[in-house]
Amino acid sequence: MKTKLVVIQPSPLCNIDCRYCYLPQRMLKKRIQFNTLERIFQALFSSALVGDDVTCIWHAGEPLVLPIEFYREAFRLQQQCNIHNVHITNVFQTNATLINQPWCDFFQEALVEIGVSIDGPQRLHDAQRVDLFGRGTFERVMRGIRLLQENEIRFTTISVISEETTRHPEEFFDFFSELQPVRLGLNPEEMEGSHGSSSLYSATGLLQYKSFVKRLIELNQHAQQPVSIREIDFMLYRIQSAHPHIFAETNTPATILNFDCDGNISTFSPELLTITHPTYQDFFFGNVHTIAKLDDLFQHPKFLSINADIQRGVSRCQASCDYFQVCGGGAPSNKLHENGTFDSTETHACRLQVKMTMDALLEHLEKKYYLDSPPDVQ
Repeated sequence: MKTKLVVIQPSPLCNIDCRYCYLPQRMLKKRIQFNTLERIFQALFSSALVGDDVTCIWHAGEPLVLPIEFYREAFRLQQQCNIHNVHITNVFQTNATLINQPWCDFFQEALVEIGVSIDGPQRLHDAQRVDLFGRGTFERVMRGIRLLQENEIRFTTISVISEETTRHPEEFFDFFSELQPVRLGLNPEEMEGSHGSSSLYSATGLLQYKSFVKRLIELNQHAQQPVSIREIDFMLYRIQSAHPHIFAETNTPATILNFDCDGNISTFSPELLTITHPTYQDFFFGNVHTIAKLDDLFQHPKFLSINADIQRGVSRCQASCDYFQVCGGGAPSNKLHENGTFDSTETHACRLQVKMTMDALLEHLEKKYYLDSPPDVQ
């Protein structure tokens, strides 16, 4: 399996303090060094793991806390090490509060794609996405978004969906219908990393989330300005493709490679890069300053042990879950946080992200095409 996604942590630091954030070191003022970046790119582009194209997401902290000149040099090193002319897409996942005109100029110059984290209209967004003083960040985010729009820079969005959000599907949808991102991603609030609870992890929360998604689908169907909703598009693709070999990127080794700002390397769920666990300690399988080549990671004793647990969990999912053909076995990070082990099956996260979402879509399709009852025969 080729590596399609590379996550690089330029800095763990974030300039805001979202109430649900899973990153434990987001107050740490630290940044990746250029010699570490160079070793990352040398390892990547000399490896057979990387195919003809790769997406590089600068994440696991707020990427814009580092200056533009840092990224000019980072991208120069990236191209210098790209000996096989791999097509690289660089993506910044940002809270948008630091975007100004010089950043917009750089995004256009360097062809950087932008993902903005925004939770919807102001009262929903400001309930969770606050700064270091507990103040809402909505107006600052919208200032950044307006600059993107004025510069004709298209962007995707990701929203964390809380229990409160599920009570206001119309307000939520209308906001994004007007905003018109390239794609809207829905991330139901999870229990993960330093965030130890979720407002959706209950029987009531599950049903509310399902109703919320179903209502979004209905609103989107009749909207003058519909929105591409990532999860719905993905589910429709899975339904229509009927591909016999289903896998999840987060539980398939090397499909995603994650590098922290010290050059430590992980794979599987990107969330594993920044956490520790009593059983496994950290989830580093090597460091770019000490390994000869990336393939050596997959002989590391810790990798072999963790991968064995993950694949046993995937096999359990395949044997027991009717949704496996959609999901591919679930995210290891969710299994670890909720069940205490990778060698496990269902989580609240998968009930929300997969089961409730698929059920909402199927119920909508049944209603749309009258599949829930036969037509009257005269």
